[in-house]
Amino acid sequence: MPAQAVINSIEFARKALEIHDRIAVSQFSRLRGLLSPAEDVLDYRLAGGTNAEGKPVLHLQVQGELELLCQRCLEPFRFNLEIDSVFVVVADEAEIPLIDEDDEALSDQDYLVADERMSVFNLIEDEILLALPYAPKHDEAQCSASSALHELKKSSPFAVLQGLKTNKSKNDN
Repeated sequence: MPAQAVINSIEFARKALEIHDRIAVSQFSRLRGLLSPAEDVLDYRLAGGTNAEGKPVLHLQVQGELELLCQRCLEPFRFNLEIDSVFVVVADEAEIPLIDEDDEALSDQDYLVADERMSVFNLIEDEILLALPYAPKHDEAQCSASSALHELKKSSPFAVLQGLKTNKSKNDN
């Protein structure tokens, strides 16, 4: 299946169709600046169906690893990507219910407006962008900047000033 797959979202859901493939991350133009240059490949699966209320839904799953740049040390690290999203397909925006903070069932639902020419590629890229951390970082134990930061904390330049202040107060007595 080519990365540029286009589906009729409502028909895809109603007919319970399914597509699955591997996609090279380098094909996502909006992700290029966020990722370390690597040849990562992701597995995806898009399945149509209906929910308990009989409404058409699309179920998207994306798995794989991405190479991100740590914002502390600017070194690359591996990020495990696991996306599992279900979208209720509606005919138009008027069918999307207003979110009530008290109704958790509605606030957990994601909606897609039906599109006769929906790009699977764009849907996958949108979900990846939403799944990425805002400021990706290594675990502190693995980050080279963390050890340098701990060294700076140990030998603070203000420690000398603190020593001068302590000595001055002793001399005043």
